[in-house]
Amino acid sequence: MKKSLKAVTFSSIGLLAITVGSILASCDNRPEIIIWGAGDHEDLYREYAQKYAEENQWDVRFTVAGQGDSGAYSAMSTDVTKGAAVFTYANDMLVNLNRIGALAPLRGDNLAWAEENHVATALESGKLGDTYYGYPVSADNGYFMFYNQDAFEGTDVWDATTNDLKEGYTFLDLYKALDQKGGDWADAKVTWAMGDGWYISGVFFGAGGDYEIIYDDEGNIESSDCWFAYEVDEEGKEDYTIGYRASEMMKNTIMQDGKVSSHYLYSDSASTHLNDNITAGIPSIDANGNVTQPTKFKVAAAICGTWKTKEIKAAWGDDARATVLPALEDDEGNKYDFYSFSGYKLMGVNPMCSYARESAENLQRLHDFAKYLTDVEVSLARYNATGLGPSNIEAQKDEAVAADFGLVALNEQYAIANHVQASVPANYWTPIQNFGAGMYTDLLDGGTKYTQKASLAKELKQMQLQIEGAVQ
Repeated sequence: MKKSLKAVTFSSIGLLAITVGSILASCDNRPEIIIWGAGDHEDLYREYAQKYAEENQWDVRFTVAGQGDSGAYSAMSTDVTKGAAVFTYANDMLVNLNRIGALAPLRGDNLAWAEENHVATALESGKLGDTYYGYPVSADNGYFMFYNQDAFEGTDVWDATTNDLKEGYTFLDLYKALDQKGGDWADAKVTWAMGDGWYISGVFFGAGGDYEIIYDDEGNIESSDCWFAYEVDEEGKEDYTIGYRASEMMKNTIMQDGKVSSHYLYSDSASTHLNDNITAGIPSIDANGNVTQPTKFKVAAAICGTWKTKEIKAAWGDDARATVLPALEDDEGNKYDFYSFSGYKLMGVNPMCSYARESAENLQRLHDFAKYLTDVEVSLARYNATGLGPSNIEAQKDEAVAADFGLVALNEQYAIANHVQASVPANYWTPIQNFGAGMYTDLLDGGTKYTQKASLAKELKQMQLQIEGAVQ
């Protein structure tokens, strides 16, 4: 008979936590179960791991770290045998994680449970060939526009009939509206991640670009193509129509009166992270409504996803709003849709971790644990903690989830323009983000590398060749 669990030991990333965790681990011979999730989910996973262990007499110790989601593959690729036992990951990492053996397939009752309890699109995002490799966590991995109503209400961009930004509004409309509003909003910022390939891709899709990566059942690449910069016509000539159009549209997201707008706040996926800019640009509010941390600057609008909903709602209160992405404009004034991604987060079970390798029973225990962490109770707890939109069918029926203003905006965006996020290699995004970062720097310095067609064509071609080379 297994002993009843009296206490569960947790350690987490951080100097003190590592030191204390190491001391405890040296005195504790129970199996270690490592859990990786998003950084803002660490406390939640500690709480529910302990609850599961107590309810199921699982005599183990847990280590929880914020290595999941976007960091899952890079952390796991160091040594899959020392990686997390269960972990969250974005579906575009599926092929990479599967290639290194980090994902146990879902079969039999495990697959039947996932099919019964989660939306089909989320489950399908974890499929390679005929095999599924993840329990869905969320169905909201896309982006839309957050904005503060007070910043724009009463300006030319505001539609008093719909009580929203006008249909077809543009970035320039937002910049002009802030000038018009003045007062406390005179120096306010609008931010989108021009230096992040995930967001920039939405501009290329809007211009008519696309990419295609075909994998075999083992996750090996059979072919890869990209049409973000140019297409090859019947005569073998490179046609840069898509690339030129996308570049014009990207440039016009930040320009005002012939220069980079003072209202545009540059964000990227490296040193000037979008999430950090948003946090710095909105006040921190305590439970009593008091400002505990003033802003470094004032953000009026930001393109982001539901992971920021709770934070923005707390900061802006009744003025917190969300809507579809701005329209994109070329230099002739023609408008195009800014595409979002429809992506998903899943929970993987690592069959190579030490606990799983001990026995088939241990591996099944991890499957059961992963199901618990993606069932309705924990799905709603994740939503309540961070605003993450659940893929769990019952959780989606929750009144608060159904009425969530961020999720409503995302679904409206999906109805207009979105691209299903395919699995891509880890270095796929790098050439795209370098292109966007290079354009921003060049425009800020008054350069012409990204506006004159000859030099622009070279930058576009380099980007496309690097994208295709990244998947070889």
